[in-house]
Order: sequence, then structure tokens, then C-alpha cells
Amino acid sequence: MDRNSMRAKKYVSGIFRMLGYLILLIVLVLLTAAVTEKKKQVLCRAIVPSIQDSAIVRFISDQEIKDILREKQGRLLGMPLHQINTAKIETILLKHPYIKKVEAYKDVDGTLHIDILQRNPLVRIYLPGRPGFFIDDQGYILPWTSRYPVHVLVASGRIPVPSRMSSFKTIYDMPEQTHLQDIYRLACYIDSVRFWKAQIEEIFVDNNQEYALTPRVGSHAIILGDMENYKEKFRKLYLFYTHVLNNKGWNRYTTINLNFKDQIVCTKRN
Repeated sequence: MDRNSMRAKKYVSGIFRMLGYLILLIVLVLLTAAVTEKKKQVLCRAIVPSIQDSAIVRFISDQEIKDILREKQGRLLGMPLHQINTAKIETILLKHPYIKKVEAYKDVDGTLHIDILQRNPLVRIYLPGRPGFFIDDQGYILPWTSRYPVHVLVASGRIPVPSRMSSFKTIYDMPEQTHLQDIYRLACYIDSVRFWKAQIEEIFVDNNQEYALTPRVGSHAIILGDMENYKEKFRKLYLFYTHVLNNKGWNRYTTINLNFKDQIVCTKRN
């Protein structure tokens, strides 16, 4: 076979290869169009919210999610699935103060899935005569709700609250250092140490704007004082608990004062 014949054969082979690719592309386009058309015929048959941490915190229910969507989006059941905008649904639900993360997606069976992660309350701010609020583990301010009980650390006493409290989304939005920010720091520290998370149930702000702690075990009050060197104060308290109270009894003292350098001052029970 001469060189010209070989070139002609390669040319014809290339044409057939290109035709094969073209036919394959046409088939793929037709299949995609058919699948797309079939998807357009699928209706929304079910809305399935999944609140991932509802066993721990119940700020919101499945029915509330459906009610919010009905109010903001109208009736979704029976609607063509391809017309449902999942990004818009996520945006709507993320405006809810108790919702931290939302992922909405659809399946081929016509189900709209909505996976929700709630905010994690860290401390409840109790204000006498007022509903108070929660602060979550990221510093977000959450409105108080009595619908579902939430068992978290409580902060009470004479807590100064900014007059424009409703205008702040997080404690970081506040223009200057406040007791709420100090309480948040304390709550974060207590939550981060397993021993203190199990032991401390309340932060109390006294008339001098200093801090006291109420333990779950023992009938004593823990005088923390100001926030200066608060981690060192907790270290002293831990040593006192493990080396003294474990031996002498948890109800031996009425107060344990940590507000002194290199020492702990206690008041014995009569």
C-alpha cells in the first residue's frame, strides 16, 4: 500500500470517528432532554424536614417549618418539583433566629428534603420581670421561648443590658465591653471543661457587678469576683475541690471566695 492510499484510509477513518462522536453527542443531548422533560412532570409529593439535633434542643418543630414555607411560598405540595427554588427556601428559613444551617434538596420521587441544624444555646440570660434571652455558642442572641424547656447554664442577678438590645444580632455587635460579653466568656469556658460543665449551673451578678457561681453539688456559693485571671481562679477551685472538699465534705462551707491572689478564703458552716 502506497503512502497516498494510507493517507486516504486515515482520512476516511477520521471522518467515521468524528461521525461516531457526533452521533454519541446527539444521543446524549436527546437523553438529557428526555430526562429533563420527565423531571418537569414530577410533582412535589412530600415535604420532609429533618431537624438533626432535635433530641438535644427543640427550638423548632417539623410543623413550624412547613407552616413557615406555606406562609412565605404558598402551597408547595402538588407543585411541579422543578419550579421549587431550594436556594430561596434556604434563605427564608435562615432568617429564623433559632436556625443555624439549612440544606434543601429534591429527589426523583418528588420529595422535598429540608435538613436543619439549630443553634446551640450556651447560656440563658434571666432578667426579672422580662422574658430574657439565650446566647448561643457562637455569640448569637436568641429570643426567649417557653415552648420547649432548654436546660443550659443560667445567668441572673443585676445584669446591665444595653437599651438597644433588640438591635444587636450577636454580642460582638455591641459597641463596647459589656457584662454580657463577660458572661459569654465565662459560659464558653465552663462549657469547654467537662468537670465545670457538670458542676456549675448558674452565674450570678451581684450588686457590685462581680460574679458568683452556683454549683450543682454542695450548698456553698463560689465567689469569683471580677474577670481578671478567671481561668487561674478556676484552677485554684479545682485543686480545692479535689484536695479539700473530697476529704472534708461538700457542705462544710457556705462560701468559697476566689477573689484573692494565691489563696482561697472560705466561710465555715455553723
